[in-house]
Amino acid sequence: MHDPLMLLTDDRRKARVARDPWANLCVLATIDATHEPQARVVVLRDLEQRFAVFINGTSPKHSELGLSPRHSVLVYLASLGVQYRMMVSFERVPSTIVHASWLERPRIPKVMDWLYESFQVQSSEVPSREFLIDRYAELDARLPKSVEAPSHALGYFLVADEVERLELAGDRVHARRHYRRVGLIWHAVELVP
Repeated sequence: MHDPLMLLTDDRRKARVARDPWANLCVLATIDATHEPQARVVVLRDLEQRFAVFINGTSPKHSELGLSPRHSVLVYLASLGVQYRMMVSFERVPSTIVHASWLERPRIPKVMDWLYESFQVQSSEVPSREFLIDRYAELDARLPKSVEAPSHALGYFLVADEVERLELAGDRVHARRHYRRVGLIWHAVELVP
């Protein structure tokens, strides 16, 4: 198969069957305003036959996306012994799709998204955990059960132009292949693992 994104889709399907806890996650790496690297685990979504991430617009990672045209995403599927490293740019997911998907989220993340908008932006300091829990409880009590998505609920499609797949082979030599997209065509080369 010459399309690494199709390979990733298939590997994630196999990892879900194997109940791999990382099957729906990835590590997003960015550079912050002081040029320091930042990495965090985010949910990797399958959306309209593409990969996407949802981000709260108050999060530092959202502002970091604007500091560079490309970012790194890592997917590691331990159940398969497979790692993907991707260089990606981001394309905004239409708000209608983000908001429809947002409605399917569990209650706690929904309330937290509203907390970011109402009380404290994501990653800001709070006096204590109890303070945070109290603000959460107050907001949870006030929000209707069928609450809509806040304006800061955003989504981005991952637009990959380079993908590297490393298959950890156990008792044989690992397999490592680098893919680069030129136009609509993926070109692959084997690498020393």
